[in-house]
Amino acid sequence: MQLLETVRKLINTKLFFVVFMVTIAVTFGTKSDRYFGWTNVQAKKGEPILSDGAGYYAYLPQWFIYKTSNFEFIPTVKNADTLNYKFSRFTDNLTFDAQGKATNKYYTGTAFSMIPFFAVAHIYAKNSDYLKDGYSKPYQFMANFASVFYLLFGCLGIYFLLRRFHIDRIFIAIVLCMLVFGTDVSYFTYVLTPFSHVFSFAIVAWMLLYAKKWADEHSAKNFILFCLFLGWAVMIRPTNILVLAFVPFMFTGTQLFFGRLKLLFTKHWIHVLSGATVFTLFLGFQLWNTYDQTGKFALNTYTTETFEFWGNPKIWDVLFSWRKGLFIFAPVLLLLLPGWYILYRHQRNLFWGSIVFFAIFTYVTASWWCWWYGGGLGMRPYIDILPVLAIPLAFLLQQSKWYINAFTLAFVLLTTWMYQVYEYQMKNNILHYDDMTYEQFARVFMKEDLRYGWCLHLQYESLPTEGFMTMKQQSFQMFNEPIPQDRYFKLLGYDFNDNPQLMIYSDTTYKSNHFGASITGEVYLYSGETNPTIEAEYFKDGAVFRKGQFFIGQFIPETEKLSPIEVQLYPGLTYAEFDSIRVQFFEGNTFTGVKSLKIKELIFE
Repeated sequence: MQLLETVRKLINTKLFFVVFMVTIAVTFGTKSDRYFGWTNVQAKKGEPILSDGAGYYAYLPQWFIYKTSNFEFIPTVKNADTLNYKFSRFTDNLTFDAQGKATNKYYTGTAFSMIPFFAVAHIYAKNSDYLKDGYSKPYQFMANFASVFYLLFGCLGIYFLLRRFHIDRIFIAIVLCMLVFGTDVSYFTYVLTPFSHVFSFAIVAWMLLYAKKWADEHSAKNFILFCLFLGWAVMIRPTNILVLAFVPFMFTGTQLFFGRLKLLFTKHWIHVLSGATVFTLFLGFQLWNTYDQTGKFALNTYTTETFEFWGNPKIWDVLFSWRKGLFIFAPVLLLLLPGWYILYRHQRNLFWGSIVFFAIFTYVTASWWCWWYGGGLGMRPYIDILPVLAIPLAFLLQQSKWYINAFTLAFVLLTTWMYQVYEYQMKNNILHYDDMTYEQFARVFMKEDLRYGWCLHLQYESLPTEGFMTMKQQSFQMFNEPIPQDRYFKLLGYDFNDNPQLMIYSDTTYKSNHFGASITGEVYLYSGETNPTIEAEYFKDGAVFRKGQFFIGQFIPETEKLSPIEVQLYPGLTYAEFDSIRVQFFEGNTFTGVKSLKIKELIFE
């Protein structure tokens, strides 16, 4: 027991927490490097600036390099160096008119948060051989670095906030592990970056910290800093204003809160004026930016998107749907339920504040027209309010008996592992990015083999059950010779000619009839990391006008075993619409064995 107490004291020290924070930094630095390939280009899976992140980021080169109003520079940069930017997506979500101008609907707070990091990248690019265009490698790297920094900054804010509630450091570390390894703040830190959410996560944490300090100490400094972080948070995402609903409950009682407000507006009105000025500076910056683009002052930049579900909010879908449900894709947050119970017993004001705020935030979130909030992993709006949700999680650990904590830790380990699998699946296109169903979820649940990649993304064609007029059977060819049906081939995948293919030429006899085919064979996977493909390319006058791609690894129940496969082609085309089709088997990234590849060509009326 004495040894356990010594260990407990050691891990409850400041030094342990410093080591813990360094570990988070190293972990996310490594994960970022492995995903973006900063030190190994061959390992690269993605680039930081894309999709919504491209819109948030685009203000920085506009403000500091090109000095334009409507992002006229982006098409020029995109087309200036096709070698560097051939597959880049930094024009995502910006629609350009005939004059090459665009209006950016995204709020400016994320770009504002990244200014120091952009400055470092620009200085480095100026003193190196990299392009000084705002999008070359130094800028991409610092955009990623900024997200990791704000993750750590947010964790530090939560640490100081929870210490204000006298939570032990070891329990704070466990709560932070839940958040950064068990929720999608991880995914939006090093995969979809620079989206706004991790920046909101950090600034909301510090806003709450200074709200708590102001509640405890009533100093002008704390109130002004609270207003500063509030304005900053709102400039990142306007819905962050909802966190104000939680602030009154950080006081020990309603009487104290209203008494503090009375003092502010009677004896300390200079504090109100100072705080309002700081808050208004952020709003003014946003208004100026909108005016610079459109010639109008407006805070609502999402003019074509609305909260259309006010009367029918999708609350169940937001929390529990297989598409994006909060508790489905971040199951560690189910611990909020016992956490709220503990708050009810020990900190009634925090319980009501947390419940009221969570209900308001969920109602607003579920009322947005796109309640699933587009692509990504999980319900990303809740990343912004994780600092609020950290409070019931921390009290659950602080106030529970050791055996309850033992169960809680086991649950944390299980659900954090589950989330990490979800994250791996999302990065490797095993989960669908925004359109999951229960059937799809069950189909790939906890499956990590890369042979399940893309199985939920592509449309697989299906032949009619009746109506065909005739049938022809043909064998695939390799090295221009038909594949013998009794031989087994081991393919390597580096030589195009290793991949069996078949050419089908249009038959004028059936010019007005639909084409359909059934491809059958046997495939041997040496590894679950291999995902063979069957492709069908439709030609007209020598040019490809349609392509069908079918990943087949998902259909093979076991590796290291010869398994039957079937892929059906039914593109809805008649023989009059094409003159030839090339059907080809691609074995994937490692050895694959094939046997008896053949095609039954069916002609449908």
